Amino acid sequence: MNFYKKQLLAFSVTLASAALLTGCGDAETNIVENEAIVEESEEEVGESDTSSGRLFLLDKTAVQAHVYDLSTTDLLATIPLDALPSAVYASGDYRFASLIERTEDKVGFVDGGLWQEPHDDHYDTYSTTPALMNNSLTGSRPTHFVRHEGKVAVFMDGDAATGAVAGVQVFEDHHIEDAEAPATLEFTMNMHGVAEPRGEYLISTIRREDALSTSNNFILPDQVGVYHLHDEEFELEQTIDLPCPDLHGAAQNESHVAFGCSDGILVLTDNGDGTFAAEKLANPDDLEDGLRIGSLWGHHDSGQFIALASAHGGSTSQLYAVDPDEGEIEAIDWQPEDGASAVARGFGYAAGQFLILDDQGCLTAVEPHDEGDHTHWEFGARLDISEEDVSTMPDGESFSMTLARNGHFAYVADPIAQHVLVIDLGLLEITGDIETDFVPSSPTWLGIASE
Repeated sequence: MNFYKKQLLAFSVTLASAALLTGCGDAETNIVENEAIVEESEEEVGESDTSSGRLFLLDKTAVQAHVYDLSTTDLLATIPLDALPSAVYASGDYRFASLIERTEDKVGFVDGGLWQEPHDDHYDTYSTTPALMNNSLTGSRPTHFVRHEGKVAVFMDGDAATGAVAGVQVFEDHHIEDAEAPATLEFTMNMHGVAEPRGEYLISTIRREDALSTSNNFILPDQVGVYHLHDEEFELEQTIDLPCPDLHGAAQNESHVAFGCSDGILVLTDNGDGTFAAEKLANPDDLEDGLRIGSLWGHHDSGQFIALASAHGGSTSQLYAVDPDEGEIEAIDWQPEDGASAVARGFGYAAGQFLILDDQGCLTAVEPHDEGDHTHWEFGARLDISEEDVSTMPDGESFSMTLARNGHFAYVADPIAQHVLVIDLGLLEITGDIETDFVPSSPTWLGIASE
């Protein structure tokens, strides 16, 4: 029995059976409706609350957001927005939807209205109506948004045209709630970089002068530094000697931080004392010409990273498992349908699956399997999530997905059918359906995480 199935037995949820769908993009969809879980009406609902969380959805046409209660699928609020965000992410503790307004140099927030606070030897759970927050972050060209153990680092790229330099802002949910200033790091030039928050440290990219850079595209950094927080500002304490040309993409797990480079993956190992050892994993021999690893995913409970190799603007890609302890990069055959391209990816709850949603309406699970001391990732199962003709996808839209952080569930938005499907990842079956009267996009799970 693999790790995920063991986790599923511990999770133990009773659902009616549904037929597993075969083929993608044009098939009959069978939906099993769960009995609704009624949320307590008191503002303080206490430890007994078993809410599934809340779902943020973006309505691009009306420039507004809708927030649903996932326990009942009721619409809780419709919220007009100041501008249309280019991306939406959950905040550090999943209470707020963070709205990246890159061209407006701003990050806004919507309060999902569900959170916990410590009280003596337990936590009290609170529930309020979702609302747009009055406060926001400002900085030049916010782009990369990284969440780790309650902290978020937003990398501000800066702008060469205006002379604005790059910077990083690090915050937690209480900064948003109380309109507190974030911790900051400021550079001397612009760059398309990324930063990983790790306790009181920040692992961030460094762009060198063009004459020194090993990057082919000088806007991309080629070095990494370890910064320590002092009086709400980060100060450089260690510069990693190994170069990482054309650095793009980063992730971390319990022991390591990884960065994608044009010539491989830079892996930092946390020594536990604020210092990091570094090594470089060379690109695998089977990496196709013209591709480079530029996206990485990590999870606290997984010893491996998942990496995506692709070309800018291209449809060809390769998926890899990266094992920093073994120093290996191994290809994953996720067995996509002909012509299918991934549009969303991510680790499931407890890291027992890595989920891939493609543009043909298929959700694929790849899973880890142990062979002796070695863990490799392979195709697990596939689910058809749409009975629509995918050629009728509205312009500028795609299937999209968010993953729950309190259980084994995914929520997939289908812009063609204008609904969001609730998917039990343990059974890989559709168990619910949230109908909308708009084209849903940017689904974002909000609530109380149990990871």
